[in-house]
Amino acid sequence: MSPDATLCATLTSALYSSVSEEEVLHLELMVNASISPRDSSCIEVAIRCLAVEGDGLGPHDLNDGGLLANVVAAGIKGELARFQSGVTMEISCLDAWYSSSDGSLEGPATYIARGLCRKCCIPEIFLRYMQVSVSLMESGHPLEGHHELIELVTSPETGFLHLFSQHQLQELLLCEREYTIYEMNHEELSNS
Repeated sequence: MSPDATLCATLTSALYSSVSEEEVLHLELMVNASISPRDSSCIEVAIRCLAVEGDGLGPHDLNDGGLLANVVAAGIKGELARFQSGVTMEISCLDAWYSSSDGSLEGPATYIARGLCRKCCIPEIFLRYMQVSVSLMESGHPLEGHHELIELVTSPETGFLHLFSQHQLQELLLCEREYTIYEMNHEELSNS
């Protein structure tokens, strides 16, 4: 299915609705989705907002990529409100730049890209590990370090928990439930 103007408008609206109205106004968020002039089967998305602490400005500890990373991560994870559930954005090219008030580019905004990678990759790595852990427990071969992984995810010191979307948290909890059931069954069999 080739994209059309309606799909672009729907995507634009969904990207806007992935953040609060207050954030849109306060950070002057601008979203534009249009059919790519280079490839009519692709949509180009341009997202701009004011840079704030956490976007790479100021101290660089615990930068999460800010508002832009949040918006793009929602699209990549397939969790855009007002958009077909489960439809994900596939990124073929990502540029993140700081620009001056006159619009001229000042330099790459690497912390936005890093924040986006943290929001998308870290939860997926944990979820894949959990799936492997459940499979191994089901076969009676528990994976060492499973409980430490749960502690790592939930620890306030790591800050990993806030990287998970609602859907990813549900998947994590379901995996942990399944693991615990298999663990209890395994213990019951070994005690009899």
